[in-house]
Amino acid sequence: MSVSLYRKYRPTLFREVAGQDIAIGILRSSYAERKIGHAYLFSGPRGCGKTTAARLLAKIVNCQNPTGDGEPCCACDSCTAVSSGSHMDVMEIDGASNRGIDQIRELKSHVGLASFMGGTKVYILDEVHMLTTEAFNALLKTLEEPPPSVMFVFATTEPHKVPVTIRSRCQHIPFHRISTECMVARLRLIAEAEGVSASDSALWEISRNADGALRDAISIFEQAVAISHGEVSQDSVRALFGGGSRAETERWVTLIRESPENAAASLKETLDLGVSPERFLDGLFPLLRDMWAFSLWGEKAFAGTSLSPDEKDFLKTEVPNWRADVLKRASMAVATLFPRARFGLRSDVFSGLLLFEMLNSFESPAASDAPALAIRVEPKPPRPFSAQKPESYEPKRAEPDIKLSSAEKPKQQTAEMHLSDMNELLGHIAREDITIAAALIDVRVLREDDSLKLDFSGASKAAKVALAGARASGILESAFGLPPGENCDESGPDNQNPGNSGMTSPATAAGEASQMEAIAARLGADILMSRRLDAEDNSTEDIDDELF
Repeated sequence: MSVSLYRKYRPTLFREVAGQDIAIGILRSSYAERKIGHAYLFSGPRGCGKTTAARLLAKIVNCQNPTGDGEPCCACDSCTAVSSGSHMDVMEIDGASNRGIDQIRELKSHVGLASFMGGTKVYILDEVHMLTTEAFNALLKTLEEPPPSVMFVFATTEPHKVPVTIRSRCQHIPFHRISTECMVARLRLIAEAEGVSASDSALWEISRNADGALRDAISIFEQAVAISHGEVSQDSVRALFGGGSRAETERWVTLIRESPENAAASLKETLDLGVSPERFLDGLFPLLRDMWAFSLWGEKAFAGTSLSPDEKDFLKTEVPNWRADVLKRASMAVATLFPRARFGLRSDVFSGLLLFEMLNSFESPAASDAPALAIRVEPKPPRPFSAQKPESYEPKRAEPDIKLSSAEKPKQQTAEMHLSDMNELLGHIAREDITIAAALIDVRVLREDDSLKLDFSGASKAAKVALAGARASGILESAFGLPPGENCDESGPDNQNPGNSGMTSPATAAGEASQMEAIAARLGADILMSRRLDAEDNSTEDIDDELF
Protein backbone atom coordinates (compact mmCIF):
# COMPACT_ATOMS: atom_id res chain seq x y z
CA MET A 1 0.00 0.00 0.00
CA SER A 2 1.37 3.40 -0.96
CA VAL A 3 1.91 6.17 1.57
CA SER A 4 -0.24 9.28 1.32
CA LEU A 5 1.53 12.30 -0.08
CA TYR A 6 1.03 14.40 3.04
CA ARG A 7 2.82 11.69 5.06
CA LYS A 8 5.46 11.09 2.41
CA TYR A 9 6.37 14.78 2.24
CA ARG A 10 6.03 15.61 5.93
CA PRO A 11 8.86 18.03 6.85
CA THR A 12 11.92 16.42 8.41
CA LEU A 13 13.66 19.71 9.21
CA PHE A 14 12.45 22.92 10.81
CA ARG A 15 13.24 24.94 7.70
CA GLU A 16 10.92 22.76 5.62
CA VAL A 17 7.84 23.76 7.64
CA ALA A 18 5.79 26.10 5.43
CA GLY A 19 4.13 29.29 6.59
CA GLN A 20 5.04 29.13 10.32
CA ASP A 21 8.19 31.20 10.46
CA ILE A 22 7.45 32.77 13.85
CA ALA A 23 6.57 29.55 15.65
CA ILE A 24 9.49 27.63 14.17
CA GLY A 25 11.84 30.54 14.87
CA ILE A 26 10.91 30.42 18.56
CA LEU A 27 11.67 26.71 18.80
CA ARG A 28 14.97 26.95 16.96
CA SER A 29 16.12 29.93 19.02
CA SER A 30 15.15 28.19 22.25
CA TYR A 31 17.21 25.15 21.33
CA ALA A 32 20.20 27.20 20.17
CA GLU A 33 20.23 29.06 23.48
CA ARG A 34 19.64 25.85 25.47
CA LYS A 35 16.40 27.25 26.88
CA ILE A 36 13.98 24.50 25.88
CA GLY A 37 10.95 24.49 28.18
CA HIS A 38 9.44 21.47 29.88
CA ALA A 39 5.92 22.00 28.46
CA TYR A 40 4.60 23.54 25.25
CA LEU A 41 1.08 24.20 23.98
CA PHE A 42 0.74 24.40 20.18
CA SER A 43 -2.58 25.81 19.02
CA GLY A 44 -3.92 26.54 15.56
CA PRO A 45 -6.29 25.35 12.82
CA ARG A 46 -6.15 21.89 11.34
CA GLY A 47 -3.37 20.95 8.96
CA CYS A 48 -1.06 23.86 9.82
CA GLY A 49 1.90 21.86 11.22
CA LYS A 50 1.34 21.52 14.98
CA THR A 51 2.02 17.77 15.22
CA THR A 52 4.88 18.05 12.73
CA ALA A 53 6.54 20.75 14.85
CA ALA A 54 6.05 18.61 17.98
CA ARG A 55 7.82 15.66 16.31
CA LEU A 56 10.65 17.91 15.11
CA LEU A 57 11.05 19.23 18.65
CA ALA A 58 11.20 15.66 19.98
CA LYS A 59 13.75 14.84 17.26
CA ILE A 60 16.08 17.76 17.99
CA VAL A 61 16.15 17.26 21.80
CA ASN A 62 17.09 13.60 21.27
CA CYS A 63 19.39 14.06 18.25
CA GLN A 64 22.89 12.68 18.77
CA ASN A 65 24.56 14.96 16.20
CA PRO A 66 22.57 18.20 15.90
CA THR A 67 23.75 20.80 13.40
CA GLY A 68 24.94 24.22 14.41
CA ASP A 69 21.85 26.03 13.12
CA GLY A 70 19.41 24.18 15.38
CA GLU A 71 18.42 21.39 12.99
CA PRO A 72 18.48 17.61 13.64
CA CYS A 73 20.94 15.55 11.68
CA CYS A 74 18.24 13.13 10.46
CA ALA A 75 20.91 10.40 10.23
CA CYS A 76 21.45 9.11 13.77
CA ASP A 77 19.48 6.25 15.29
CA SER A 78 17.38 8.61 17.38
CA CYS A 79 16.33 10.80 14.43
CA THR A 80 15.56 7.75 12.32
CA ALA A 81 13.44 6.23 15.08
CA VAL A 82 11.46 9.45 15.59
CA SER A 83 10.81 9.76 11.84
CA SER A 84 9.56 6.17 11.66
CA GLY A 85 7.50 6.47 14.84
CA SER A 86 9.41 3.74 16.68
CA HIS A 87 11.29 5.81 19.23
CA MET A 88 10.79 4.35 22.70
CA ASP A 89 10.98 7.72 24.47
CA VAL A 90 8.63 9.66 22.17
CA MET A 91 5.00 8.83 22.92
CA GLU A 92 2.12 10.27 20.90
CA ILE A 93 -1.20 10.11 22.74
CA ASP A 94 -4.58 10.87 21.20
CA GLY A 95 -6.46 13.05 23.65
CA ALA A 96 -9.83 12.16 22.12
CA SER A 97 -9.53 8.43 22.87
CA ASN A 98 -7.45 8.71 26.05
CA ARG A 99 -9.34 11.48 27.78
CA GLY A 100 -10.19 9.90 31.13
CA ILE A 101 -8.49 10.13 34.49
CA ASP A 102 -7.42 6.47 34.36
CA GLN A 103 -5.31 7.06 31.25
CA ILE A 104 -3.67 10.11 32.85
CA ARG A 105 -2.90 8.11 36.01
CA GLU A 106 -1.20 5.48 33.86
CA LEU A 107 0.79 8.20 32.10
CA LYS A 108 1.92 9.61 35.46
CA SER A 109 3.10 6.19 36.57
CA HIS A 110 5.52 6.06 33.59
CA VAL A 111 6.73 9.65 33.79
CA GLY A 112 9.14 8.97 36.66
CA LEU A 113 10.81 6.02 34.93
CA ALA A 114 14.18 6.42 33.22
CA SER A 115 14.25 6.85 29.46
CA PHE A 116 14.84 3.77 27.34
CA MET A 117 17.35 5.32 24.92
CA GLY A 118 19.06 7.66 27.35
CA GLY A 119 17.60 10.89 26.01
CA THR A 120 14.59 13.06 26.81
CA LYS A 121 11.18 11.49 27.19
CA VAL A 122 8.66 13.49 25.12
CA TYR A 123 4.90 13.10 25.55
CA ILE A 124 2.90 14.52 22.64
CA LEU A 125 -0.81 14.87 23.49
CA ASP A 126 -2.82 15.66 20.37
CA GLU A 127 -6.28 17.25 20.72
CA VAL A 128 -5.55 17.88 24.38
CA HIS A 129 -8.74 19.93 24.80
CA MET A 130 -10.70 16.65 24.69
CA LEU A 131 -9.42 15.61 28.13
CA THR A 132 -11.95 15.64 30.95
CA THR A 133 -11.77 18.12 33.81
CA GLU A 134 -10.69 15.36 36.19
CA ALA A 135 -7.91 14.30 33.81
CA PHE A 136 -6.62 17.87 33.59
CA ASN A 137 -6.64 18.19 37.37
CA ALA A 138 -4.72 14.91 37.74
CA LEU A 139 -2.09 16.24 35.33
CA LEU A 140 -1.51 19.57 37.05
CA LYS A 141 1.17 18.63 39.58
CA THR A 142 3.15 16.48 37.16
CA LEU A 143 2.98 19.21 34.52
CA GLU A 144 4.18 21.86 36.97
CA GLU A 145 7.21 19.93 38.23
CA PRO A 146 8.07 17.08 35.85
CA PRO A 147 11.31 15.09 36.09
CA PRO A 148 14.30 16.80 34.44
CA SER A 149 14.31 14.41 31.47
CA VAL A 150 10.56 14.73 30.62
CA MET A 151 8.92 17.15 28.18
CA PHE A 152 5.22 17.62 27.39
CA VAL A 153 3.97 18.96 24.06
CA PHE A 154 0.21 19.60 23.78
CA ALA A 155 -1.50 20.28 20.45
CA THR A 156 -5.04 21.59 20.08
CA THR A 157 -7.33 23.34 17.62
CA GLU A 158 -9.36 24.91 20.45
CA PRO A 159 -7.02 26.44 23.04
CA HIS A 160 -9.89 28.21 24.82
CA LYS A 161 -11.13 24.81 25.99
CA VAL A 162 -7.83 24.07 27.75
CA PRO A 163 -8.07 25.14 31.42
CA VAL A 164 -6.11 28.24 32.30
CA THR A 165 -4.29 26.25 35.00
CA ILE A 166 -2.83 24.09 32.21
CA ARG A 167 -2.08 26.99 29.85
CA SER A 168 -0.24 28.89 32.57
CA ARG A 169 2.17 25.97 33.03
CA CYS A 170 3.04 25.80 29.31
CA GLN A 171 4.72 27.98 26.74
CA HIS A 172 1.85 28.75 24.37
CA ILE A 173 2.95 29.01 20.73
CA PRO A 174 0.13 29.82 18.28
CA PHE A 175 0.20 28.48 14.73
CA HIS A 176 -1.66 30.26 11.93
CA ARG A 177 -3.39 29.46 8.67
CA ILE A 178 -0.93 28.94 5.85
CA SER A 179 -1.15 31.51 3.06
CA THR A 180 -2.31 30.52 -0.39
CA GLU A 181 1.05 31.50 -1.89
CA CYS A 182 2.93 29.17 0.49
CA MET A 183 0.65 26.26 -0.32
CA VAL A 184 1.01 26.81 -4.07
CA ALA A 185 4.80 26.78 -3.71
CA ARG A 186 4.74 23.56 -1.66
CA LEU A 187 2.35 21.85 -4.10
CA ARG A 188 4.61 22.82 -6.99
CA LEU A 189 7.58 21.17 -5.24
CA ILE A 190 5.57 18.00 -4.62
CA ALA A 191 4.42 17.94 -8.26
CA GLU A 192 8.00 18.21 -9.46
CA ALA A 193 9.13 15.47 -7.07
CA GLU A 194 6.32 13.19 -8.23
CA GLY A 195 6.85 13.98 -11.91
CA VAL A 196 3.32 15.37 -12.28
CA SER A 197 2.45 18.18 -14.69
CA ALA A 198 0.31 20.76 -12.88
CA SER A 199 -0.99 24.11 -14.14
CA ASP A 200 -0.68 27.17 -11.93
CA SER A 201 -4.41 27.89 -12.14
CA ALA A 202 -5.20 24.37 -10.87
CA LEU A 203 -2.75 24.71 -7.97
CA TRP A 204 -4.23 28.08 -7.00
CA GLU A 205 -7.74 26.65 -7.06
CA ILE A 206 -6.68 23.69 -4.88
CA SER A 207 -4.89 25.93 -2.39
CA ARG A 208 -7.81 28.34 -2.15
CA ASN A 209 -10.22 25.52 -1.36
CA ALA A 210 -7.89 24.15 1.33
CA ASP A 211 -8.65 27.25 3.46
CA GLY A 212 -5.21 27.56 5.04
CA ALA A 213 -4.67 23.83 5.75
CA LEU A 214 -1.66 22.47 3.86
CA ARG A 215 -2.56 18.87 4.69
CA ASP A 216 -5.95 19.39 3.03
CA ALA A 217 -4.29 20.95 -0.01
CA ILE A 218 -1.93 17.98 -0.45
CA SER A 219 -4.83 15.52 -0.07
CA ILE A 220 -6.87 17.38 -2.71
CA PHE A 221 -3.84 17.46 -4.99
CA GLU A 222 -3.43 13.70 -4.62
CA GLN A 223 -7.07 13.16 -5.59
CA ALA A 224 -6.69 15.44 -8.62
CA VAL A 225 -3.64 13.42 -9.73
CA ALA A 226 -5.66 10.20 -9.47
CA ILE A 227 -8.52 11.63 -11.54
CA SER A 228 -6.34 13.07 -14.31
CA HIS A 229 -3.92 10.11 -14.49
CA GLY A 230 -0.76 12.07 -13.78
CA GLU A 231 -1.75 15.60 -14.88
CA VAL A 232 -3.42 18.24 -12.76
CA SER A 233 -5.38 20.76 -14.79
CA GLN A 234 -8.45 22.97 -14.45
CA ASP A 235 -10.56 20.15 -15.90
CA SER A 236 -9.40 17.66 -13.27
CA VAL A 237 -10.05 20.20 -10.50
CA ARG A 238 -13.48 20.92 -11.98
CA ALA A 239 -14.26 17.21 -12.04
CA LEU A 240 -13.09 16.93 -8.43
CA PHE A 241 -15.07 19.88 -7.05
CA GLY A 242 -18.01 19.63 -9.41
CA GLY A 243 -17.57 23.19 -10.72
CA GLY A 244 -17.70 26.56 -9.07
CA SER A 245 -14.02 27.38 -9.56
CA ARG A 246 -12.68 30.94 -9.61
CA ALA A 247 -12.26 30.85 -13.39
CA GLU A 248 -15.86 29.71 -13.91
CA THR A 249 -17.14 32.40 -11.56
CA GLU A 250 -15.15 35.01 -13.48
CA ARG A 251 -16.72 33.88 -16.74
CA TRP A 252 -20.19 34.01 -15.19
CA VAL A 253 -19.67 37.56 -13.89
CA THR A 254 -18.58 38.68 -17.36
CA LEU A 255 -21.57 36.92 -18.88
CA ILE A 256 -24.14 38.55 -16.61
CA ARG A 257 -22.81 41.94 -17.68
CA GLU A 258 -22.79 41.19 -21.37
CA SER A 259 -25.67 38.74 -21.78
CA PRO A 260 -27.90 38.23 -18.72
CA GLU A 261 -30.14 35.71 -20.49
CA ASN A 262 -27.16 33.47 -21.19
CA ALA A 263 -25.93 33.95 -17.62
CA ALA A 264 -29.15 32.35 -16.38
CA ALA A 265 -28.53 29.24 -18.50
CA SER A 266 -24.88 29.08 -17.37
CA LEU A 267 -25.88 29.31 -13.71
CA LYS A 268 -28.42 26.50 -14.15
CA GLU A 269 -25.76 24.32 -15.78
CA THR A 270 -23.34 24.95 -12.90
CA LEU A 271 -25.94 24.10 -10.26
CA ASP A 272 -27.01 20.98 -12.16
CA LEU A 273 -23.42 19.71 -11.93
CA GLY A 274 -23.84 19.51 -8.16
CA VAL A 275 -22.44 22.84 -6.99
CA SER A 276 -24.34 23.87 -3.88
CA PRO A 277 -25.70 27.42 -3.60
CA GLU A 278 -23.45 28.06 -0.61
CA ARG A 279 -20.34 26.97 -2.49
CA PHE A 280 -21.24 29.17 -5.47
CA LEU A 281 -21.67 32.17 -3.16
CA ASP A 282 -18.36 31.33 -1.46
CA GLY A 283 -16.68 31.90 -4.82
CA LEU A 284 -18.83 34.78 -6.06
CA PHE A 285 -18.59 37.09 -3.05
CA PRO A 286 -14.74 37.17 -2.86
CA LEU A 287 -14.62 37.87 -6.60
CA LEU A 288 -17.05 40.80 -6.35
CA ARG A 289 -15.15 42.06 -3.28
CA ASP A 290 -11.86 41.97 -5.18
CA MET A 291 -13.44 43.76 -8.15
CA TRP A 292 -14.90 46.46 -5.91
CA ALA A 293 -11.56 46.98 -4.11
CA PHE A 294 -9.72 47.19 -7.43
CA SER A 295 -12.23 49.74 -8.74
CA LEU A 296 -11.43 51.98 -5.76
CA TRP A 297 -7.69 51.56 -5.24
CA GLY A 298 -6.35 49.93 -8.39
CA GLU A 299 -3.32 47.67 -8.03
CA LYS A 300 -2.87 48.77 -4.40
CA ALA A 301 -5.81 46.47 -3.60
CA PHE A 302 -3.67 43.42 -4.48
CA ALA A 303 -1.88 43.78 -1.14
CA GLY A 304 -5.02 42.66 0.69
CA THR A 305 -5.78 39.67 -1.55
CA SER A 306 -4.27 36.31 -2.51
CA LEU A 307 -4.54 36.23 -6.29
CA SER A 308 -2.68 34.46 -9.04
CA PRO A 309 -1.27 36.42 -12.00
CA ASP A 310 -4.17 35.30 -14.20
CA GLU A 311 -6.71 36.48 -11.60
CA LYS A 312 -5.00 39.87 -11.39
CA ASP A 313 -5.14 40.18 -15.16
CA PHE A 314 -8.87 39.46 -15.09
CA LEU A 315 -9.45 42.33 -12.65
CA LYS A 316 -7.45 44.70 -14.84
CA THR A 317 -9.51 43.88 -17.93
CA GLU A 318 -13.01 43.39 -16.44
CA VAL A 319 -13.29 45.99 -13.68
CA PRO A 320 -13.16 49.02 -16.05
CA ASN A 321 -16.52 47.83 -17.40
CA TRP A 322 -18.16 48.15 -13.96
CA ARG A 323 -18.99 51.12 -11.77
CA ALA A 324 -17.84 51.02 -8.15
CA ASP A 325 -21.36 51.60 -6.82
CA VAL A 326 -22.71 48.69 -8.88
CA LEU A 327 -20.02 46.36 -7.51
CA LYS A 328 -20.76 47.51 -3.97
CA ARG A 329 -24.50 46.87 -4.33
CA ALA A 330 -23.86 43.50 -5.96
CA SER A 331 -21.53 42.46 -3.12
CA MET A 332 -24.04 43.48 -0.48
CA ALA A 333 -26.85 41.69 -2.32
CA VAL A 334 -24.84 38.47 -2.51
CA ALA A 335 -24.01 38.75 1.19
CA THR A 336 -27.72 38.80 2.05
CA LEU A 337 -28.19 35.43 0.34
CA PHE A 338 -25.72 33.55 2.56
CA PRO A 339 -28.15 32.88 5.46
CA ARG A 340 -30.80 31.55 3.07
CA ALA A 341 -28.29 29.35 1.28
CA ARG A 342 -27.02 27.86 4.54
CA PHE A 343 -30.54 26.90 5.62
CA GLY A 344 -31.13 25.21 2.27
CA LEU A 345 -32.54 26.47 -1.02
CA ARG A 346 -33.69 24.65 -4.11
CA SER A 347 -31.40 25.35 -7.03
CA ASP A 348 -34.13 27.00 -9.10
CA VAL A 349 -35.16 29.26 -6.22
CA PHE A 350 -31.54 30.22 -5.55
CA SER A 351 -30.96 30.89 -9.25
CA GLY A 352 -33.93 33.23 -9.41
CA LEU A 353 -32.95 35.12 -6.26
CA LEU A 354 -29.34 35.54 -7.37
CA LEU A 355 -30.27 36.75 -10.85
CA PHE A 356 -32.79 39.19 -9.40
CA GLU A 357 -30.28 40.64 -6.94
CA MET A 358 -27.48 40.88 -9.49
CA LEU A 359 -29.62 42.55 -12.18
CA ASN A 360 -31.18 44.84 -9.60
CA SER A 361 -27.72 46.04 -8.58
CA PHE A 362 -27.21 47.47 -12.08
CA GLU A 363 -30.06 49.92 -11.51
CA SER A 364 -29.31 53.19 -9.75
CA PRO A 365 -31.35 53.87 -6.64
CA ALA A 366 -34.55 55.65 -7.66
CA ALA A 367 -34.89 59.20 -6.51
CA SER A 368 -38.42 58.44 -5.38
CA ASP A 369 -37.09 55.95 -2.88
CA ALA A 370 -35.45 58.73 -0.88
CA PRO A 371 -37.48 60.10 2.02
CA ALA A 372 -39.44 63.23 1.15
CA LEU A 373 -38.38 64.96 4.35
CA ALA A 374 -35.04 64.03 5.89
CA ILE A 375 -34.73 64.60 9.61
CA ARG A 376 -31.54 63.73 11.44
CA VAL A 377 -32.38 62.45 14.89
CA GLU A 378 -29.50 62.21 17.33
CA PRO A 379 -30.26 59.58 19.97
CA LYS A 380 -30.05 60.88 23.52
CA PRO A 381 -30.96 59.36 26.86
CA PRO A 382 -34.47 60.22 28.11
CA ARG A 383 -34.64 63.40 30.13
CA PRO A 384 -37.51 65.30 31.74
CA PHE A 385 -39.29 67.87 29.62
CA SER A 386 -38.39 71.50 30.20
CA ALA A 387 -40.63 74.33 29.05
CA GLN A 388 -37.66 76.66 28.69
CA LYS A 389 -36.30 77.28 25.22
CA PRO A 390 -32.74 75.97 24.69
CA GLU A 391 -30.19 78.77 24.73
CA SER A 392 -28.29 77.31 21.78
CA TYR A 393 -31.35 77.06 19.56
CA GLU A 394 -32.54 80.06 17.59
CA PRO A 395 -35.37 79.27 15.14
CA LYS A 396 -35.24 81.04 11.81
CA ARG A 397 -37.60 83.95 11.52
CA ALA A 398 -38.50 83.85 7.84
CA GLU A 399 -40.82 86.39 6.35
CA PRO A 400 -44.29 84.77 6.54
CA ASP A 401 -45.95 83.68 3.35
CA ILE A 402 -49.33 85.37 3.75
CA LYS A 403 -52.35 83.28 2.78
CA LEU A 404 -55.66 85.16 2.91
CA SER A 405 -58.92 83.43 3.66
CA SER A 406 -61.90 83.51 1.32
CA ALA A 407 -63.24 86.64 3.04
CA GLU A 408 -62.52 89.90 1.33
CA LYS A 409 -60.76 91.50 4.35
CA PRO A 410 -59.97 89.05 7.09
CA LYS A 411 -59.37 90.30 10.57
CA GLN A 412 -56.38 88.03 11.10
CA GLN A 413 -53.42 87.08 8.93
CA THR A 414 -52.44 83.41 8.81
CA ALA A 415 -49.11 82.18 7.39
CA GLU A 416 -48.03 78.59 6.78
CA MET A 417 -44.55 77.64 7.94
CA HIS A 418 -41.93 77.40 5.19
CA LEU A 419 -40.50 73.93 4.50
CA SER A 420 -36.95 75.10 5.24
CA ASP A 421 -38.05 76.25 8.69
CA MET A 422 -40.02 73.08 9.31
CA ASN A 423 -37.05 70.87 8.51
CA GLU A 424 -34.95 72.53 11.21
CA LEU A 425 -37.78 72.74 13.72
CA LEU A 426 -38.84 69.13 13.24
CA GLY A 427 -35.26 68.01 13.91
CA HIS A 428 -35.33 69.94 17.19
CA ILE A 429 -38.75 68.58 18.17
CA ALA A 430 -37.69 65.01 17.30
CA ARG A 431 -34.92 65.24 19.87
CA GLU A 432 -37.54 66.15 22.45
CA ASP A 433 -40.30 63.74 21.39
CA ILE A 434 -40.19 61.84 18.10
CA THR A 435 -43.91 61.00 18.39
CA ILE A 436 -44.85 64.68 18.25
CA ALA A 437 -42.41 65.28 15.38
CA ALA A 438 -43.99 62.45 13.40
CA ALA A 439 -47.47 63.81 14.04
CA LEU A 440 -46.50 67.28 12.79
CA ILE A 441 -45.67 65.82 9.38
CA ASP A 442 -49.34 64.91 9.00
CA VAL A 443 -50.75 68.40 9.79
CA ARG A 444 -50.35 71.96 8.52
CA VAL A 445 -48.70 74.39 10.91
CA LEU A 446 -50.05 77.95 10.62
CA ARG A 447 -48.78 81.08 12.34
CA GLU A 448 -51.60 83.52 13.14
CA ASP A 449 -50.70 86.79 14.88
CA ASP A 450 -49.23 85.80 18.25
CA SER A 451 -50.41 82.21 18.32
CA LEU A 452 -49.92 78.92 16.54
CA LYS A 453 -52.67 77.01 14.77
CA LEU A 454 -52.67 73.37 13.71
CA ASP A 455 -54.78 72.41 10.69
CA PHE A 456 -55.94 68.79 11.21
CA SER A 457 -57.78 68.59 7.88
CA GLY A 458 -57.03 65.12 6.53
CA ALA A 459 -54.81 64.26 9.50
CA SER A 460 -54.95 60.86 11.16
CA LYS A 461 -56.42 60.26 14.58
CA ALA A 462 -52.98 59.24 15.80
CA ALA A 463 -51.63 62.69 14.89
CA LYS A 464 -54.51 64.41 16.67
CA VAL A 465 -53.98 62.40 19.85
CA ALA A 466 -50.21 62.92 19.83
CA LEU A 467 -50.55 66.71 19.52
CA ALA A 468 -53.16 67.02 22.25
CA GLY A 469 -52.28 67.72 25.86
CA ALA A 470 -50.00 69.95 27.89
CA ARG A 471 -46.77 68.13 26.93
CA ALA A 472 -47.31 68.68 23.22
CA SER A 473 -48.28 72.31 23.79
CA GLY A 474 -45.14 72.95 25.81
CA ILE A 475 -42.87 71.40 23.20
CA LEU A 476 -44.54 73.31 20.36
CA GLU A 477 -44.27 76.60 22.22
CA SER A 478 -40.60 75.89 23.00
CA ALA A 479 -39.83 75.12 19.36
CA PHE A 480 -41.91 77.74 17.53
CA GLY A 481 -41.78 80.49 20.14
CA LEU A 482 -45.57 80.87 19.96
CA PRO A 483 -48.30 79.44 22.19
CA PRO A 484 -50.69 77.04 20.45
CA GLY A 485 -54.11 78.48 19.71
CA GLU A 486 -57.32 76.81 18.66
CA ASN A 487 -57.17 74.11 16.03
CA CYS A 488 -58.47 74.79 12.54
CA ASP A 489 -60.29 71.46 12.39
CA GLU A 490 -63.22 70.99 14.74
CA SER A 491 -62.92 67.23 14.45
CA GLY A 492 -59.81 67.22 16.65
CA PRO A 493 -59.33 64.87 19.57
CA ASP A 494 -61.15 67.10 22.02
CA ASN A 495 -64.35 67.20 19.93
CA GLN A 496 -64.99 63.55 19.17
CA ASN A 497 -68.50 62.23 18.95
CA PRO A 498 -69.27 60.86 22.42
CA GLY A 499 -71.62 58.41 20.91
CA ASN A 500 -68.75 56.51 19.39
CA SER A 501 -67.08 56.11 22.84
CA GLY A 502 -63.68 55.63 21.23
CA MET A 503 -64.89 52.70 19.13
CA THR A 504 -63.10 52.42 15.78
CA SER A 505 -64.08 50.28 12.86
CA PRO A 506 -61.58 47.82 11.41
CA ALA A 507 -61.36 49.85 8.21
CA THR A 508 -60.58 53.02 10.16
CA ALA A 509 -57.95 51.19 12.24
CA ALA A 510 -56.30 49.85 9.09
CA GLY A 511 -56.23 53.34 7.61
CA GLU A 512 -54.65 54.78 10.73
CA ALA A 513 -52.04 52.03 10.74
CA SER A 514 -51.11 52.79 7.14
CA GLN A 515 -50.90 56.50 7.95
CA MET A 516 -48.61 55.77 10.90
CA GLU A 517 -46.38 53.67 8.66
CA ALA A 518 -46.26 56.52 6.13
CA ILE A 519 -45.26 58.97 8.87
CA ALA A 520 -42.50 56.64 10.07
CA ALA A 521 -41.27 56.18 6.50
CA ARG A 522 -40.98 59.92 6.00
CA LEU A 523 -38.94 60.13 9.19
CA GLY A 524 -36.73 57.25 8.05
CA ALA A 525 -37.74 55.24 11.13
CA ASP A 526 -39.35 51.90 11.98
CA ILE A 527 -42.43 51.35 14.14
CA LEU A 528 -41.34 49.31 17.15
CA MET A 529 -44.74 49.23 18.78
CA SER A 530 -48.15 50.87 18.47
CA ARG A 531 -50.89 51.39 21.03
CA ARG A 532 -54.30 52.98 20.71
CA LEU A 533 -55.03 55.89 23.06
CA ASP A 534 -58.51 56.91 24.10
CA ALA A 535 -59.68 60.41 23.40
CA GLU A 536 -59.51 61.26 27.11
CA ASP A 537 -55.92 60.04 27.44
CA ASN A 538 -53.85 63.01 26.31
CA SER A 539 -50.49 61.83 27.65
CA THR A 540 -47.80 60.07 25.67
CA GLU A 541 -45.28 59.80 28.51
CA ASP A 542 -46.17 56.18 29.22
CA ILE A 543 -45.44 55.31 25.61
CA ASP A 544 -42.02 56.92 25.94
CA ASP A 545 -41.38 54.87 29.08
CA GLU A 546 -42.24 51.64 27.28
CA LEU A 547 -40.06 52.44 24.28
CA PHE A 548 -37.08 53.92 26.11
